[in-house]
Amino acid sequence: MKKKTHPIPDMNSEALKEFRQAAYELLVKAKDATFELMDAVMTMRNAACLAEFSLSPLFTRQWSSVYEALQDSRPERKKLMMLYIKQLEQQVPATEHVLVAIDFCSMGQTGCKNTQRSNK
Repeated sequence: MKKKTHPIPDMNSEALKEFRQAAYELLVKAKDATFELMDAVMTMRNAACLAEFSLSPLFTRQWSSVYEALQDSRPERKKLMMLYIKQLEQQVPATEHVLVAIDFCSMGQTGCKNTQRSNK
């Protein structure tokens, strides 16, 4: 039996602007560069390395700014996650379940067999 799925409805442009502004406000430092990087990540199909995101027309900075944005950005993680959850709740019918898997841990995965750090 095939499970019935419901597509997430399109967000109107005003709601999208409000969501983006709320997310922008939670980015504490390096807001513009981080936001451009997020847009580049969401719109590029493939990137072999971080610097390739600087090739996106949505990323108007030099390639080194990709690394600087990641280093300098200090998002309010809990508030940002709550914003995402609120948005999902508005977009998905109450009868549906949403599974979100995001790795936001800033620590290395030293116990993982596939990481180089665990081999040292």
